[in-house]
Amino acid sequence: MCANALKNMITLQKIAQLANVSVGTVDRVIHNRGRVSQKTADRIKRIIKELDYKPNILAQSLSLSRTREYNFGVLVPKPTQDGRYWELPVKGINKAREELNIYRVNTIYFLYDKYSEISFKKAFTKIFQSEKKLDGLIITPVLSQTAQDLIKKIPPDLPYVFLDSYIPQSNCLTYIGEESYQSGKLAATLMDILINSRGTIAAIKVRPKDNHLEDRVKGFRDYFKDKTNVTFKSFKANRKKDVRAFYNITRDIIKDIDNLKGIFVPNSTTYQIAECVKSYALDSGINIIGYDLVEENIFYLKKGIIKFLISQRSELQGYMCIYSLYKNIALHEKLKNKIMMPMDIITKDNIDYYHV
Repeated sequence: MCANALKNMITLQKIAQLANVSVGTVDRVIHNRGRVSQKTADRIKRIIKELDYKPNILAQSLSLSRTREYNFGVLVPKPTQDGRYWELPVKGINKAREELNIYRVNTIYFLYDKYSEISFKKAFTKIFQSEKKLDGLIITPVLSQTAQDLIKKIPPDLPYVFLDSYIPQSNCLTYIGEESYQSGKLAATLMDILINSRGTIAAIKVRPKDNHLEDRVKGFRDYFKDKTNVTFKSFKANRKKDVRAFYNITRDIIKDIDNLKGIFVPNSTTYQIAECVKSYALDSGINIIGYDLVEENIFYLKKGIIKFLISQRSELQGYMCIYSLYKNIALHEKLKNKIMMPMDIITKDNIDYYHV
């Protein structure tokens, strides 16, 4: 029954998408309540007929009763950080919340500075001071050590999911993100093609420590272990101390390495490396591989300075977090331990086909 209800709900989303309206509008047409223009209603009814959609009893009762409200807390970094990267999963979270609005799903945000343990702790504390009782949590534990200590304080009756990053030995319902180690190996495979298995490559390790990014660098490094004609070097960039840390460390890398063929960046701040390479070594043939479809990264990708971006479908991650909580809490469905995202390889030739 619960599985059918969720399937039914997803069908509502499909109808709404095809009709270019909200799920709430589709709901009003199906149940003949509220004001909808005749033209819109006819379009929705036509799509319903084409899809052979038949609402089930449980889905109707969920829509009609409206007696239960679901409040989901969202603990994420400030959306403007990392080249506005965090706007992507937040966009997905907001989209899912809007679609589930007819089921009285709400979100309450607790934002923190990604590079400040104090800020993370303060935001975490506010979760338990919320005026509304929370039914579930979405947690982005990018400050791995701090998060590992704090999640032990989450009451056992408050379910939570991890977004983007993962903490082992936790009691999370599920982790929604990419397989970080394999992602690093994918980046290394691309780099190997670019440099033809020869030369020196550099990888940037981000500080404060983030297990998610550490695993990417480890996967990248391990790929090249048996490549005798490739020299691997790693450099640390502390974003907590310097917001331009990636730019500055790249300047040092270019000066220190004569036979530099490539730089691997394990997060969305790839554009700072590209900016530095453009300023200091535009004609040097340095290949840059990084992550995420933020505006600055896309600019340098189109210029050919960044060769590849790996997309982890960040908006979809946020979207699926809300639906996963709803499935578990409202529909009592068991979730997979991990829901892994595809790894998209983005180049200047296919970037225009991605919606950002």
